[in-house]
Amino acid sequence: MQTRSPLPPGPEEPPFLQAMRFGRDPYAYLEDCVRRYGDVFTLRLPGDPPRVVSSDPAIVRQIFALKPDDYAQGKQSFPMNIGENSLLFLDGDRHHRERQLMMPHLHGERLRSYAASMCACTDRVVDRWKPGAELAIHSELQDITLDVILRCVFGAEDDKRAARIRGPLLTWLNGAMTPALFFASALLNANRVRAMLDTVVRRRLAGGPVPRRPLLPWEKWGAAKAEVLEYLREDVERCRKEGTAGRSDVLALLSEARYEDGGLMDMEHVQDELVTLLVGGHETTANSLTWALWHVLSRPEVLAEIRAERKRVFGDNPFDPARAGELVYLDACIKEAMRITPIAPAVGRHLRRPMRIREYEIPSDTIVWACVALAHRRTDTWGDPARFRPERFLEPGAAPTNHFFPFGGGRRTCLGMAFAGVEMRIVLGRILERVELRITPGSNAQAEIRGITITPSKALEISVERRLPSRSS
Repeated sequence: MQTRSPLPPGPEEPPFLQAMRFGRDPYAYLEDCVRRYGDVFTLRLPGDPPRVVSSDPAIVRQIFALKPDDYAQGKQSFPMNIGENSLLFLDGDRHHRERQLMMPHLHGERLRSYAASMCACTDRVVDRWKPGAELAIHSELQDITLDVILRCVFGAEDDKRAARIRGPLLTWLNGAMTPALFFASALLNANRVRAMLDTVVRRRLAGGPVPRRPLLPWEKWGAAKAEVLEYLREDVERCRKEGTAGRSDVLALLSEARYEDGGLMDMEHVQDELVTLLVGGHETTANSLTWALWHVLSRPEVLAEIRAERKRVFGDNPFDPARAGELVYLDACIKEAMRITPIAPAVGRHLRRPMRIREYEIPSDTIVWACVALAHRRTDTWGDPARFRPERFLEPGAAPTNHFFPFGGGRRTCLGMAFAGVEMRIVLGRILERVELRITPGSNAQAEIRGITITPSKALEISVERRLPSRSS
């Protein structure tokens, strides 16, 4: 007699083929699975436990309500070697302790103090955009978001310090985000790939031998990340020795932050948390901005309303980054872009204990996925989900956290959510104030996996039509 599987049905093709189809077009593949298997289904990717996927708001709420002892975040499948002390991998009391220490530096008045720097970083890139230029817009926005991280998080305010770390950062990030690494992770197991990359970093930090054979890609990436960690260690030690007078960046603040018992954060923890903020604040924010700009430029009436709101808020005065929070329609546009084209396919929990989902008793060592990409496109939640309608987010109670969760949910909501929200309003608002842009004819925004996120393909180009008149000072 055949034993019934405890897991919901799902694709039956080989796991590697599932990974290939998911990586090629994640939105389309997930929607195809819903059509075939319903709104609870199982994916099987190479080297990992099965993933039970759902966008049902009741099940999403159930996943976000899991207690810390119910799942093991440190076991989650994640290919980027951001460091084992990252909040992303910590569980239980350690996670709570580190999160409480870091949170004040990314919220409130501290966050508002970064607004002028965010605007200046945007201007530095937009200054080089000439009328008639065709921009690889994702790359341009990456330059802005990396500059924001260097100055607001790492404290590299002068060009010399920024130049020292920019090169190795880009070498490591571009390697860690390559599609080849995603497919290697799908074939070999993401955590195994991450461990291999970390081994290279540790060897380079310890002064171990460089292989005589031609430098392999992961050796180059490991050497670059080791250089980044050395830079961070030197600067944290300088802050602890000489003080942080005149600095308000996150690195300086974390170097002096103390737990309730008076102890300082270990050096490795500081480094890993700063690297985590780098990945979250650079790549993911640039991807979200790229999608938002594509949606806005595709709809002249939306762009017109953004400019009308700017006039209502600032009049004929210059753009004030400290007041970007008053641009509520612009903020709604960003949220609507994150709804239709979220950059994270899902929020995962690796179960330590069995969990009941509908009629299924999901066993431990299974991954449950609250699927962002599907939840944000449910007809029963959003009405006409394919339509870009920012007004949704101007309506009271429009986005409960089990319906709209681009930054995750529950106890592990992204710590950088407020930072990213402020940055995106400033960057997008400032760009649209300074230049008139259009999508280059023939350009497309096909979704693809880049590292850990969903991004528009490199084929997306934006043309600079003209510079707009500057506002009076």
